[in-house]
Amino acid sequence: MYKKLFAIALFCMLLAGAFFHIGGCSDSSGSGGGSNIESGADTFTPLIIEFLTEPVPFADSDSKVHLVYEIQISNAVPLPLQVNSLEVLNAADHGQVFAEFSGEEVMGALQIIPGRIPTNLIEGGANAIFFITFSVDSMNDVPEKLTHRFNITVPGGIPEQFLAFLDLPLDSQEIIQTYGELNVSPRDAILISPPLKGGRWVAADGCCTAERHVRAVMPVNGKQIISQRFAIDFEILNEDDLIYVGDPKDVNSYFSYGQEVISAAEGQVITAVDGFDDQIPGELPPVITLEEADGNHVVIDHGNGNFALYAHLIKGSVAVKEGDFVTRGQLLGLVGNTGNTSAPHLHFHMMAGVSTFGSNGLPYVFDGFELLARSASTEAFDEAEINGTPLEMVPVSNPGNRVNELSLDQSVVIFPGQSK
Repeated sequence: MYKKLFAIALFCMLLAGAFFHIGGCSDSSGSGGGSNIESGADTFTPLIIEFLTEPVPFADSDSKVHLVYEIQISNAVPLPLQVNSLEVLNAADHGQVFAEFSGEEVMGALQIIPGRIPTNLIEGGANAIFFITFSVDSMNDVPEKLTHRFNITVPGGIPEQFLAFLDLPLDSQEIIQTYGELNVSPRDAILISPPLKGGRWVAADGCCTAERHVRAVMPVNGKQIISQRFAIDFEILNEDDLIYVGDPKDVNSYFSYGQEVISAAEGQVITAVDGFDDQIPGELPPVITLEEADGNHVVIDHGNGNFALYAHLIKGSVAVKEGDFVTRGQLLGLVGNTGNTSAPHLHFHMMAGVSTFGSNGLPYVFDGFELLARSASTEAFDEAEINGTPLEMVPVSNPGNRVNELSLDQSVVIFPGQSK
């Protein structure tokens, strides 16, 4: 009994001592966080962080170079911690801030998992994901390594018994730590051709702030994975800016239905699934398994650890089989509404393995397309898809031909060639 009480008291003293150390740390030098092996000095870090991926820089259709990654955060102490701000710094120069999230921006980027619950407060023992995206002007501005400065407080202050025991000043409750170094990947985004032809295609739910794909964190094979980090759902518009005309429950009413899906590069077919019936448009299937979610689909190994998923194809349209070698532009199948989908579209993304949910999502760039405009918002796109009304569009600052760029979320683009 006495041993148990002593252990509890010792834990409280250690925790209090740790908070005393943090509370007095202003990190004005920008050093903070981590441990110093050479000096033997350790730093208590109440937030344990891991990175889901190394960011791969890529050019996007806003003429900027983007970096996208996530921080998995665990609160390792039995107290709620409020994240007031996060700065993304050049690890070689802490005076160079690439991105800053504070106030409502934290709520917009930090989510409790599971549940995608926006928050700035992480309870003791809870886990969250901080979704990071920022851009620089050119590849020459991309750093080799990043680090992260957190500003944290304890709502209500540190417990009174800790304050009394350690005589911690009441005005020293702010926790500022710089830690979590992250290498920027030296690999290049894969250069491919568009997987569709012609038309006026809307790049829905794409990079870099849309939530449906970019934030689709899934616990797969013992890890948190975002395979759809750079996924796009492509839907085509007619000359009246409509996604469909007629019965919204009929797949044939949608202009995307039956459009040709082509290989974005040469490669070998790893997976070819063709056996699922179309879903009835208008809502997502109420129950679906991982095996069914992609519907009829093709996975192609495009080389150098780059794999592509072409999903939701029409039953009976898949034109390749496993083991086939394909050329750029070769027909793979037709756009359908199979799997986890509420309207006919092509779901396309690149990944670092053959598993469509268990592989890390990778950025890619198209060798050419024409940028016309963009949907006014995700909500505007949803309204056009659900109600059959013309898509509300807004101008972009840089319309015209784009080369070696990825089309941003809600971009309206024309691809080379003739659509069906």
